[in-house]
Amino acid sequence: MKKFFSFLASAALATCAYAQYTNGVFLLNEDWFGHNSSTVNFYSYADGAIQYRVFQKENEGKTLGNTTQFMAQDANNIYFCSKQNYGSTGGRFDIVDAKTLKLKQSFATFASDGDTRACYPFSDTKVYVGTTKGLYIYNPTTGEITSTPISGTDAKEPGEMVEANGKLLVSALNKGIYVIDTNTDQLEKTIELGKGACTLFKMNDEVWAAVNNCTWGTPSASNIEQFVEIDTQSFEAKTPVTVPMACQNSSFAWKKTSPAIDAKNRVLYYAPVDCGNFISKYDMNTGEFTQNFITIPQGQKMYGNVCDLDPNTGNLVVETFVDYSSQNYYLHIYNKDGEEVGEQIQLTKGYWFPAMVMFAKAEQTPTGITDANAEKTVASVKYFNISGMSSNEPFEGLNIVVTNYTDGSQSAVKKMMK
Repeated sequence: MKKFFSFLASAALATCAYAQYTNGVFLLNEDWFGHNSSTVNFYSYADGAIQYRVFQKENEGKTLGNTTQFMAQDANNIYFCSKQNYGSTGGRFDIVDAKTLKLKQSFATFASDGDTRACYPFSDTKVYVGTTKGLYIYNPTTGEITSTPISGTDAKEPGEMVEANGKLLVSALNKGIYVIDTNTDQLEKTIELGKGACTLFKMNDEVWAAVNNCTWGTPSASNIEQFVEIDTQSFEAKTPVTVPMACQNSSFAWKKTSPAIDAKNRVLYYAPVDCGNFISKYDMNTGEFTQNFITIPQGQKMYGNVCDLDPNTGNLVVETFVDYSSQNYYLHIYNKDGEEVGEQIQLTKGYWFPAMVMFAKAEQTPTGITDANAEKTVASVKYFNISGMSSNEPFEGLNIVVTNYTDGSQSAVKKMMK
């Protein structure tokens, strides 16, 4: 028995390195501009705890850049896009290991003074990076970035991006959408949407843009409020869908403004008004718009549109703040009915302005445990809790799952169970 629990402990330790930043949410925030660099924090679903400033924790003496507003991930890396570098310690475009958050590379600027906005991991050898100087291409394999942007993409600064039918579609601030051929990396055309085109998002195989020329406050009758579908064959705008409020416009100060998407039900959730106290819901099947689907607790408001839907849980993760002069910030989790799950979490004092949330990828097990057993026949499965108790059924919370195979071998992995 002692030998077995030694094996169990070894298996648990082997998976811990993979589980440190899994089963949770990355919380990216601007931090205190002029005083601190931006920071990324991690909220764990397993214990409800928040680790603050995890990038600095994993990279002593290094920071993110200033006003980091966007992050994206692929199988190997997480990419951070900042509006400015932070002295010599943090760049405008930082690449870290997706499992450990260890810094791999940092780029201080683009074309001497270009700020980054957003990026799109396209393949193992290609990440598109949107900057105020145009659209660049980073190669994660070689660590190289193109010396000049894609021709024509510097006319209007690139924002959020989606991929469709061999093309990369890029929101072009106050203009429309750039259509990039991903084989030649050339600007093929620009879909004109006029002033106020603010974001792009993809839902199933559909690509949509939001058009909102109301930069601040509640839209008036003179404001353009539309969702516009993009035909993914002709790459032309279809007939716009007029709505009472679309997604926020980021033309004043660029932020991620795309909505939270329930793709299965074709439903959008978003904060249409900067510093508003509500989250709206738009059902794209029925056209029903519910302005105050979620009313933020009294005294709190939304800074930008820090609201996204976790594809694993189906819940909305939302960050709020009290006022520009306040140090009080909160994390909320709501279900699809708009009901808060558990209690709101007050973030640490001086957390400062949230930028976006990003959901950690599912936990991976070390190569050599699952791969070696992929073709084997399972004889039995046992579940052990942290106290060492065993059961044929999972325990709630942390489990060590021990699988016995018909050839006499066994494997163990750590999993969270609801």
